[in-house]
Amino acid sequence: MLIKGNFGQLDGLAEQIVSTVGRVQQEMDSWQSTSGATTADWMDRAGSEFEEISRAWQQVSTAQQAMLEALRGGVQTANNELQQALASAAARVGSTSI
Repeated sequence: MLIKGNFGQLDGLAEQIVSTVGRVQQEMDSWQSTSGATTADWMDRAGSEFEEISRAWQQVSTAQQAMLEALRGGVQTANNELQQALASAAARVGSTSI
């Protein structure tokens, strides 16, 4: 069996996903702040429509965050399992005498 893995790339991917999660959260916070201020200022129908859009954006953003967190967890799990497989293979080879 051949096992290939680049642990540095997997670590980099996990870090990139964490960074993306942080940027998405910043955008969500910015949107929430903007929509809250705007809704308070708009007293006509546009204010309620804007609030509805804000709620929809929050739902989409929450789902996206969950997806990114699941991806990050999967990458970390793959990295850990590859390292365990490598260590196990190295131990078997090391215990073999010729």
